[in-house]
Amino acid sequence: MTSSAWQQPGWGAPPPYRPAAAPQPAPWSAPTHPGPRTNTLAMLAILAAASGTTILIGLGSIAAIVLGGIALGQVRRTGEDGRLLALWAIILGAVTLVALAIATVTGIAMIVELVAQVQPPR
Repeated sequence: MTSSAWQQPGWGAPPPYRPAAAPQPAPWSAPTHPGPRTNTLAMLAILAAASGTTILIGLGSIAAIVLGGIALGQVRRTGEDGRLLALWAIILGAVTLVALAIATVTGIAMIVELVAQVQPPR
């Protein structure tokens, strides 16, 4: 018998190796529903609180407390995100105002004591 007689379909040398194509990740796309938006007043309140602790010490703290309170009402009504931002703005504004009041009273007491020490007794 010849060698060609034994050649059956599927017999013989294996086909050359071809690696399977690696699965390609799906291209990124924007989410179809990004979720609730963050309340703008809550973001402004936390910015005011940050400026109230650094630059505008009294005004920023008062603005943070007022804007935070308004933002809490809006968040409750609309269901937007930003509740924690508004709460932290109120807390930070209040703590800064208390610290400012304590520093003012302490500073005035120190000035009064200094003036009392400098003036001669009568």
